[in-house]
Amino acid sequence: MTGIVIRNTLRTSWKQILYWGVGLGALGLYIDFIAMSPDIISGYADILKSMPPAMLKAFGVSGIELLTTPEGWIVSVFVAEAAIFLSVFAVLAGLNISANDEQSGVMDVILSLPISRAAYLLERWIGFALIGLGVVVLCALITLAGIIGMNVDAPLDVILKSILNLYPAALLVMTVTCLLATALRRRAVAVGVSAAFVVVSYLFNALGAAASGAIADFMTGVSYFSYVEGEAFVIGAYDPIDSVIVFAAILIGFVLSLRTFVSRDIGI
Repeated sequence: MTGIVIRNTLRTSWKQILYWGVGLGALGLYIDFIAMSPDIISGYADILKSMPPAMLKAFGVSGIELLTTPEGWIVSVFVAEAAIFLSVFAVLAGLNISANDEQSGVMDVILSLPISRAAYLLERWIGFALIGLGVVVLCALITLAGIIGMNVDAPLDVILKSILNLYPAALLVMTVTCLLATALRRRAVAVGVSAAFVVVSYLFNALGAAASGAIADFMTGVSYFSYVEGEAFVIGAYDPIDSVIVFAAILIGFVLSLRTFVSRDIGI
């Protein structure tokens, strides 16, 4: 691995960090603004009290009391919404790893250069993984700056950990999309299946959280959204095993992507 592809990926795509990072950061500032006023939080909490507990859990909130504190409000609302937007970014990033170049015909030129398929895919994956990290870090910094600037009484370390915990799930979606793109060969089909993966995961997490029993536990367990809920940091219930599971899935997905990309014909 020479690093040439990584540098080229960062050089040509670094602006995505600004677009997505600032966009998500603006969302974070909006959530900070609401958290700045205890009266506004209380007003929202009063409205949500009328909702059934099962519906609250479906939206990723274990209890209404979590929304009565600034940190609980910021984490519950922002992390849930940011996870969806980051999933969209991750699907696009996964397509950029190989599918877009293959469909446009650029891949034929790239593979004529003195670089192996394995090295190319690995460096492209690393490049977009770094871009994804930049997006998450930038939106976290903007959100934390809003908390400081607006004098919101919330623990910064809890907010930071909750936002950074979004990264493994985004990396998983990117890797799954990369795998689908290399296996299915058609960009449109890969987009559809990747989108279905995100939607089904979201529904599984919502339905599994709202229900109980073995089936509900299974649905929650296979949904990657269940591994990015930031409230675990707020209530002190974060389990590092969750992150280990996600990173293990990422490793498996990338290895399968690599084997598929190396062994099949390109552009067919």
